[in-house]
Amino acid sequence: MSDYEVVLKAEQVYLDKVTEFLNEQISLGGDAVDEQKRNLIALRREMWAGGVPAVDDYDRNIELTQYHTMERIETSQYEHKLGKLEKYKRVLDKPYFGRFDFTEEGESTEAVYIGYQNVMNDDTYEVMVYDWRAPIASMFYRNELGPASYEAPCGEIRGEVSLKRQYEIEKGKLDYFFDCSLTITDDMLKEALGNNASTYMKNIVETIQKEQDMIIRNKGNDVLIVQGVAGSGKTSIAMHRIAFLLYERMAEGLTSDNIMIISPNHLFGEYVSTVLPELGEENVKYSTMEDFFETYFKQSIRMRSRSSQLEYMITNKNRKAIRNTIRFKGSSQFVHMLDRLIDIYEKELIQFKDVYYAEELIADAKSLKKNFLDNPINMAVGRRLDRIQNRLEKKLRELEKAKRKELFKMLKGEGGYDVDEKVNEKLNSYRDQTLGTIRSFTKVNCFRLYEKLFKDESLFNRAASGLNLPKSSDSIRTFTAKSLRADLVTYEDGMALLYLKLKLEGERLYPQIKQVLIDEAQDYYPLQYKVLGEIFKGTQYTILGDIGQTIEKSETEDLYDEVIRCLEPKNALKLSLTKSYRSSYEISLFTSKLRDGEVGAIAFERHEEVPVIAEHENEAQELEWIEDRVKTYQKEGYETIAIICKSQKQVNHVYSKLSRKLDIHQLNPEEEGYQKGIHIMPVYMAKGLEYDAVIVYEVNEVNYDEPEDKQLLYIACTRALHRLALCHTGEVSHFLKI
Repeated sequence: MSDYEVVLKAEQVYLDKVTEFLNEQISLGGDAVDEQKRNLIALRREMWAGGVPAVDDYDRNIELTQYHTMERIETSQYEHKLGKLEKYKRVLDKPYFGRFDFTEEGESTEAVYIGYQNVMNDDTYEVMVYDWRAPIASMFYRNELGPASYEAPCGEIRGEVSLKRQYEIEKGKLDYFFDCSLTITDDMLKEALGNNASTYMKNIVETIQKEQDMIIRNKGNDVLIVQGVAGSGKTSIAMHRIAFLLYERMAEGLTSDNIMIISPNHLFGEYVSTVLPELGEENVKYSTMEDFFETYFKQSIRMRSRSSQLEYMITNKNRKAIRNTIRFKGSSQFVHMLDRLIDIYEKELIQFKDVYYAEELIADAKSLKKNFLDNPINMAVGRRLDRIQNRLEKKLRELEKAKRKELFKMLKGEGGYDVDEKVNEKLNSYRDQTLGTIRSFTKVNCFRLYEKLFKDESLFNRAASGLNLPKSSDSIRTFTAKSLRADLVTYEDGMALLYLKLKLEGERLYPQIKQVLIDEAQDYYPLQYKVLGEIFKGTQYTILGDIGQTIEKSETEDLYDEVIRCLEPKNALKLSLTKSYRSSYEISLFTSKLRDGEVGAIAFERHEEVPVIAEHENEAQELEWIEDRVKTYQKEGYETIAIICKSQKQVNHVYSKLSRKLDIHQLNPEEEGYQKGIHIMPVYMAKGLEYDAVIVYEVNEVNYDEPEDKQLLYIACTRALHRLALCHTGEVSHFLKI
């Protein structure tokens, strides 16, 4: 028997021990859960056996309160036992995937097995498997053989790593193992990366790299910013970071309800929805900027989506002017203008009035304004106006009581019928007049104020004074003044309106959120970051982006400095990921030439076919070639194939031609399911997704000619894992003459 076989046999013995323990715990846990469930049902039956008590049945209500307390305890115990049972069931087939031997200074050597969950014998306190998120597990991802250390709750623990090993376990059987040194071995990584794309994002626990682990376990920063090239695993790392935070801050009470992911669309949220459950955690909340707008404005104002904004810009002949408008209205200069507008509104534009009740002055405009401007605690404008309104309405109710007596006495003396009706009629008339006056200056209308900024040139100039505005700002002002409509606003105007509403009204709807994760950070402007800063006060952020994947603008890493200025954290950290794991070496080499003079991604050496650029004489030939190419990829075993067009307009056209011959599915941003097969989509919707094979449609000079189009090509091409093909009629885009 070889040395390898001897070790393999010993490792199988340990695996059998862990598996046997798990089976015992699952059996005992199942019995405990069943018993707990029976107890809970019996308690609930007993609790309601006496029926619903009367309000004045004091003793019965006390008894019910005690029952409710017991029920909460029993329910909590049931959920805890059920959760533990489910976790053990989840890891039974593969309890662990790695091991390292660690000798702490002054202690004996311990074999540390790493898996998805802790597996511990509560009777002996033996930890059979450590959760990958445990402090000690960091050495598996970060350290080579030799001196090593990790941060424990009690401080730094030093020692030496003498062995690192990885396992392939399937259904409780150890297929093979191999020893490694510095990081997770390339063999294991190549196997993981060589698989087909999934309809949902996969977890990467078994192949986390050192630089990725540094991001996942970061604890000391209010804002953590990660700049990562396409395919560097940014989003997957972010999901694992959430799982780590839920584990690490469990004692602080952090739960999935305290975390929110800001995603570009609902399709993205669906795509990443399985990662956390795979890691044993509940899914967190997902939201888009459109969702926030709808939450705060409800149905009072509707806003076009980000997707419709991009489609309009990409397909419009005046796209340069549209692009300039989008950039200006998202800029820090425009944020300054909105802040000044709020200041001017607060001090000058609110038209306080003398308030009368039945011709009696109850508050004069001058004193109301003085009271309003007296704001030592920096209360929002809307809340101060509400306070004034409440105080005046309280005074109004007091005056009404006295006036009712006065009118009743007067009208009764005049004789006649329906005295009460006449009194109420008079009181309602007085009340309506007074309330009308009060509400004329205490109700904030964000839309009218925003509209005034553009329609009143002098106000616009005051707000812009001293700011470095683009040359196009005057034409933007006049165009907006003419086109702004209350029933449907553009995405960029909607974001400005949301900022005004948040600043003016100060309403907090998400106080429970403690951690916010922002993906595709490069797509947001300073204005959106200021909006998020208003929505989530005192929150910690994980922000991930790639400045090479912008759509309507060009960015440098200065963007992240701007983000920090907008969010104003106590401390921030910027990290970079430069290695791409998604695409083959050949695809990565091809796409690196589409990055504007930047250092391209460091490609992981998984060699496959070189990307193809195919020229065709006419559209019919091009579409026939796409059909043949798709069928070829399917024969090669690729399950997810994307046809990426520049715009939705092109998507509709190509779909109408090919859907008769191929089973194609059009993606939309509100997609609630992400299935295998052939997908067709505009490039701006493909961000964050990955496919086994990608075909990029009509990459000619007409379609991709502007500087921003180079970024669109980069986004489209970096979606591919194994195969990339581009096709065109006419002259190929000069960006591809590489």
